[in-house]
Amino acid sequence: MQQRVKTDFRPLALRAVFFLFSAVLIAGCSSRDLGAGKLENYVSRLSSASKVPISDAAFTDAAFTYKRTLSVAKPPGVAPPPANEDVDTLSIIDFLALSGCELQANIAKRNTTMGQSAAASQQLIFDLEFIRLAPACIDKLRAEDEGAIADLLTTSLKQRSDRRVFTIAAAILGGTEWREFWRIPELLGDYPTSASGDSAQTLWELSERIKRFLEGNWSTADEDLEPLLAKLRIAAGGQILRAAILQEQGLTQANQILATASKAGTYCSGGRPSEAATIAKTIVAKYFAGDVQIWSSAVSQRHYEIQTPVAKIEVMLAEALTRNYIAWAEERDRQLNALFSAPRKHVSLIQTALDNC
Repeated sequence: MQQRVKTDFRPLALRAVFFLFSAVLIAGCSSRDLGAGKLENYVSRLSSASKVPISDAAFTDAAFTYKRTLSVAKPPGVAPPPANEDVDTLSIIDFLALSGCELQANIAKRNTTMGQSAAASQQLIFDLEFIRLAPACIDKLRAEDEGAIADLLTTSLKQRSDRRVFTIAAAILGGTEWREFWRIPELLGDYPTSASGDSAQTLWELSERIKRFLEGNWSTADEDLEPLLAKLRIAAGGQILRAAILQEQGLTQANQILATASKAGTYCSGGRPSEAATIAKTIVAKYFAGDVQIWSSAVSQRHYEIQTPVAKIEVMLAEALTRNYIAWAEERDRQLNALFSAPRKHVSLIQTALDNC
């Protein structure tokens, strides 16, 4: 019986430890992050002026941040390319018959141990090269009366072309670089002051290459994908997500302070704005409009720069997106859109609370 009690309460104990650790982590982040510091300062001053303790803001910072972060922790996988038996039969092609074809080297590389276990991005490069080189080799084989091998290559060419959207999606949206791009960092530091716009340019270039791959008019240089994908490993999307979560957390606290004080009549005295209302308006003007919103606008600019190429990439590869990926993307976009909607909602509540005597 004693052992059973210990086992039953273990998950609760672990959960309590986790949230205690999360609270300490967020407290540390707040003191060192530019945006969190601005939000904390604004909420603290509004709390004092409104005579509403921050603890009355009705939710735990750690729980709020953990829930929001967990929902967009990393992109789910995409649908794998459909399997085809005929593609695998290329391993038994007589390489002597392919002599003089550039395609021979492609097939040789793919069928090595390293080639068969290569990352999805490398598999995509193999496929793109195969699709580009196969037509010339097929023509050569037919001219040399090697019709059987030419037919096999023709079948493989069609299969690789037909599954191209899945191969591209596996390499891009299912790759480690994409997950790293959306990784939410523990600290933001002085973001977005220190952030560069390189990630937006990378996404635009990537979207243009994907378009050319799908249309079948890419160049040999386009196949050199890995250096471009490596530029995504900077958590640029994750930084914007964390900033959006921090802003929503802070403005939700501020909204609850305004609502609580308004309901208690703190902002009105004899049908006129009270001293608390006057002070609160000054705090809103100086620390929200003059500080938080400037930081928020800079973050929103980062979001604006990446949202179009991200949407373009996902639309072009929509056929390969799983339900889980679509649900993740919808939640991601909801949180990113809060960069715009949360300040608007807060301004509306300010007007209702402070200009309604």
